[in-house]
Amino acid sequence: MLMQLTDIAVLEHANTLLSNNHSFWLCTITNTYGSAPRPIGSLFITDGVQRFGSISGGCLEDAFVDMLNDDYFNKCNQVFVYGEHGQQAASYAELPCGGRIQLLIEYIDANQIERDYFQQWLDLAHDQRPYQRTVHLDSQSRQLCAIDSNAPPLHSIEQIGDEIKLHYQEIFQLLLIGIGLVSEQIARLGLLSGFDVKVCDMRKELSNTWQFDKKHGGVDITWMSPDDFVSQYTTSNSAVLALAHDPRLDDVALMTVFESKAFYIGAMGSVRTTEKRLERLKRICGFNDQQLSRLNAPIGLHIGSKTPVEIAIATMADIIRVRHGVSKQEL
Repeated sequence: MLMQLTDIAVLEHANTLLSNNHSFWLCTITNTYGSAPRPIGSLFITDGVQRFGSISGGCLEDAFVDMLNDDYFNKCNQVFVYGEHGQQAASYAELPCGGRIQLLIEYIDANQIERDYFQQWLDLAHDQRPYQRTVHLDSQSRQLCAIDSNAPPLHSIEQIGDEIKLHYQEIFQLLLIGIGLVSEQIARLGLLSGFDVKVCDMRKELSNTWQFDKKHGGVDITWMSPDDFVSQYTTSNSAVLALAHDPRLDDVALMTVFESKAFYIGAMGSVRTTEKRLERLKRICGFNDQQLSRLNAPIGLHIGSKTPVEIAIATMADIIRVRHGVSKQEL
């Protein structure tokens, strides 16, 4: 299960509530059946008034608060399935799409134990290290521990008796080579999509052209050589995009990334630019056709995009397609 950056924001709000001595309810999606609007692992918290995160996009959040007001849940860790509760209680909102969502529901009391727990959770999430959360049903007991990043993959969620284990992996990330208008729009969409975004360039003379920095809700530039950047940050959860429109940056990054486990490699440019790039990579680096087949270029889905925003939309759509294992033939 992959913790998204949007979920980290939920944890930050949880910490704020606890620091202000506000107790709240935490919902985690542990399974979905049929059509459901939110993925497994999504978080939602509410104290009955304030709400952060989402389990459905709106309708079930309203229903959950109504159920809290009706004292439907007791204050222990429990599993609840939307779509089956109509047989158990008065009618509450159902999913319009007809699916079912299984929730792990926890009541979080505002005490020092929970403050320490959520601070540890937030630290693990920020560190982007794999970790496991263990929740004991019919109690208020829960634990956190880091997982060896080299260990074999685990099932996202396991339930053994009254114990539920939720395994969190590294966050997906976008590694962008070269600052520019397209890079900015991809960074914006990437953050909105829950990716960790890093941008690299070594042309410091262009620094004043990058306005989407952390101070403005964006990403600060990492000033370093593209090959070192790719080597340092690329994992199997990385999408690496060459966007500089300058072979001195783009080609240097690509020469390194083909040796990595990046799940997506893309490069911006026309068909003619792509042909020249492939020829250079074959001639200079000795890459074969099989290795170069990993390169998505021209970048993005072919939807006739022209403007920076359109190119960014096409690019993010293609990255998300690959991330979820959807072939182009299925589109």
